Amino acid sequence: MPLKFMHSRRLKYLLGTLIISWFFFIVLRIVFYFLFNDPAAETSENEIKRAFWMGARFDLRLSILLTFPILILSMLPVINMGRSSRVRCVGKWIYGILIIGTVFFYAADFGHYAYLQQRADVTAISLLENPLISAQMVWESYPAVWFMIIIVGICVAWIKLHNSLMNSTLACPPKYRELSHKVLGVLFGGMIYFFSLWGTFAQYALFWSDAFFSRDPFVSALALNPVLYFYDTTTFSELDFDEEKVREYYPMMSEWLGVDSPNAEDLNFVRSVQSDLESERPSNIVIIFMESVGLNRMGLMGNPFDPTPTLDQLANNGLFFPNFYVPWVSTSRSVFTMVTGIPDVARFKTSSRNPLIRDQYSIISQFIDHDKYYMIGGSASWANIRSLITYNLKDMDLIELGDFDRPRVDVWGISDLDLFREANDQFSQHDPEKPFFAIIQTAGNHRPYSIPDDNAGFEIIEKDEGALRKAGFKSSGQYNAMRFLDHSIGKFMEMAKTEDYFENTIFVLFGDHGNADPQAEHMPVDDYALRLRSYNVPFIIYGPGLGIDHGTIGTVCGLPDLLPTIAGLSRIDYTNKTLGRDVLKNENGMAFVVNKKISPSSYGVLDSDYYLRIFRNGSGMEFHDLNSPDPAKDVLFEKEELITHYERMTLGILETAKYMLYHNRN
Repeated sequence: MPLKFMHSRRLKYLLGTLIISWFFFIVLRIVFYFLFNDPAAETSENEIKRAFWMGARFDLRLSILLTFPILILSMLPVINMGRSSRVRCVGKWIYGILIIGTVFFYAADFGHYAYLQQRADVTAISLLENPLISAQMVWESYPAVWFMIIIVGICVAWIKLHNSLMNSTLACPPKYRELSHKVLGVLFGGMIYFFSLWGTFAQYALFWSDAFFSRDPFVSALALNPVLYFYDTTTFSELDFDEEKVREYYPMMSEWLGVDSPNAEDLNFVRSVQSDLESERPSNIVIIFMESVGLNRMGLMGNPFDPTPTLDQLANNGLFFPNFYVPWVSTSRSVFTMVTGIPDVARFKTSSRNPLIRDQYSIISQFIDHDKYYMIGGSASWANIRSLITYNLKDMDLIELGDFDRPRVDVWGISDLDLFREANDQFSQHDPEKPFFAIIQTAGNHRPYSIPDDNAGFEIIEKDEGALRKAGFKSSGQYNAMRFLDHSIGKFMEMAKTEDYFENTIFVLFGDHGNADPQAEHMPVDDYALRLRSYNVPFIIYGPGLGIDHGTIGTVCGLPDLLPTIAGLSRIDYTNKTLGRDVLKNENGMAFVVNKKISPSSYGVLDSDYYLRIFRNGSGMEFHDLNSPDPAKDVLFEKEELITHYERMTLGILETAKYMLYHNRN
């Protein structure tokens, strides 16, 4: 019979061990709930159920990880726990030690939560800097003796169950030795292990950020697994900033930012901005986050294949910022920088993936009269964007793939056209008496460059590949994907014009980054020579019914400036605490860029005249004249009198940004 493999001693043992561990973790989760739940809190029953279900999947993952050592001891050829009592003894000791360590960690986490109302992360290690004081505090604050008895009791019960299972399975003689049974057993067990580790049948694995689906911090804490969460935070254990360097550059940075009350001791960066305009009705805000759109794509810049007629028209009838730069070529870093106003200069992965700096203030929260929406055609689990939005903007509705009744096109979710259709439906049904603030994050202008069958009359155009390369495109697929994004935005504008919200809306469009494209012959030399094509992106503000002036704003600016500029146009009072500035009120513009597209990689700043690159490996720097016929030439020794200012601005922005990542609490 095919199911004879289920009688495998090792399979019974491993799955039994998995179930025992899972059972204890779920019991501990239930204990956590009853210990720390506030009956007076208005916590949603559905959110509690969802937290338990998510937590159970995290617990299953930890159960799998705990079985890996005994899995290896079970699978070794010749010498393994099924053949040798000595190896079984080793397995009992190894698993017993893991159990004891895990239970004691849970106990420490419970104590940490009782003390700080937060799950233990890597920063909890700081409590061990004075272990005697910490121990005395625990002894005086908690029933430590009873706590220890309970811990020991759990460890003993768990170990006894495990040892009993081992004796009743591996110590018995095998019933079946056929190779086919062994192969089926390995395949069956392997599938269980894989899906248990992945945590879901969805595209993205279960991440720590998925636990932050609720506005209630207790619900998020209930959904986390303390051991896995602590491990996730250890990868970000190094606080990558130097406070003394921040103080060194503080006088210059506070003056450049216009800090209200400069204080180098407190490192105060707060600016309270009062609107000098009155508005009877606050404007709606719609930010369109355009995937992979560099400035070189625009027909307005001379692209010969006219891929962006909609964007060109919006730019001509609104405010167009051709000298707008993103600090890093990364979609997730652009999301973080847009929301927070801090260039995402984190060295370890990206800031949205770092649980230690998930707490971030955003100017978006200052739009207090607005309903808020973040709309993405795929899953917000990507890059832990879910945590960045839901944890920091608790009144912002996150609308993602599972919320749409639209066909999925590819790995990135529904098509951009369908995303805009959903957005228009959302906005048109919104209460007209209350303004809204929305971000629409597109993704279709990205490999695999899918064009949906339902495309509202879009026609694919084939062009000569050689001619496309001269216009900055790598392929026809890339060219048509750009055209389809522009087409989708055009259809969105057509739909919006028929709705009441249109006349009172400021539409903001920007590219999250450019690409490593071939040289676009219609662009200035520095676009390719210094690889700025990956950082220089279009930024357009279009407010057809709000009397916003039309024109091109030549000020050099960057992504951190996006929200302050929007807030200024929106006529609201707001507090700014990070590195962004209102472009329309600051003419001495400068952009910060982490250039990894030209060797050696560098940090740097640029304005309309010069670009300084400080190499990240510490080997030196280069200075480039952007208006020179040969901007790639290093003119460091020809312009020594200018270097100091650009160097200090680069280091000032870099050090301040690194500091702000950890000191921008919401």
